[in-house]
Amino acid sequence: RFIDHGHIGRAGDIGGVGAHGWAGGSGSDLTVAGSGGDIWGSGDEFHFAYRTLSGDGSIVARVTGVDYYDAWSKGGVMMRDSLAPGSAHAFMLVSAGKGLAFQRRTAHGGGSANTAGPGGGAPAYVKLIRAGNAFNAYTSPDGYNWLHVGGEWISMGSTIYVGLAVTSHSDGTVASASF
Repeated sequence: RFIDHGHIGRAGDIGGVGAHGWAGGSGSDLTVAGSGGDIWGSGDEFHFAYRTLSGDGSIVARVTGVDYYDAWSKGGVMMRDSLAPGSAHAFMLVSAGKGLAFQRRTAHGGGSANTAGPGGGAPAYVKLIRAGNAFNAYTSPDGYNWLHVGGEWISMGSTIYVGLAVTSHSDGTVASASF
């Protein structure tokens, strides 16, 4: 869990964002707000609420809303090799206007790839599973019936960063997503 007695794990901005983001919540509700140009290309700008994960594991969240500042304003679950802007990562997201997608960077500083999921937006469940260096992304309307969106082999260390990522896709503007 990211929230224990009203406290989240760790949170911070990744990359050179134009406005600082934040994360907070209580119980099982969490809001993450982030600025940044995007989570894409060879370097990212966003806000990340995270914990570390050693070995195999998964993360599941229900995205209940994403502010619309751009069609690609987005929030979702991420597994990341490091906190560097160009880190390899896997990201299952809900966008404000482009549907759901599995995005990833398979090598540090490399380019990004996108696999479109279903259209629509929040609310939607998103899930990532790591088994070794195999990463698989899923979505569900109800948290029970899961659709496999895509998978990728991404070389990451044994301990990675796992959490909730949000970018406004409009640097200097802070967009929030609710989980």
